[in-house]
Amino acid sequence: MEVDCHCGDVTLTLPHTPDQILQCNCSICRKSGFRGIYYREGEVAVSGALEGYVRSDMDDPCITMWRCRRCGILTHWTLLEAWPHDNFPRPDRMGVNARLLDAEYAAGLPVQHSDGASQ
Repeated sequence: MEVDCHCGDVTLTLPHTPDQILQCNCSICRKSGFRGIYYREGEVAVSGALEGYVRSDMDDPCITMWRCRRCGILTHWTLLEAWPHDNFPRPDRMGVNARLLDAEYAAGLPVQHSDGASQ
């Protein structure tokens, strides 16, 4: 399954169709509108010109949010190479913005809610 940003410059090739969407309420997801579908690191092929953003409001940020350099659409996130949490194992996953899916397809997926604002 292939998804892309608004202008089409960034394309993500997903290894399989997602079975659910995660809706987080942390400040990044809430303000950007990010809804996640998740895959193991290395399973998603990403092509195109990207810009990354690492949160500056946290002592130990752990992900880079990626967006298209041309249209600015948030496409996915990846874990930082230097994992900042010694007491928490590094998960084997990355998040793809479910809003890249065709609306008709996404409407049929169950949505799980996550309280990222309290973590």
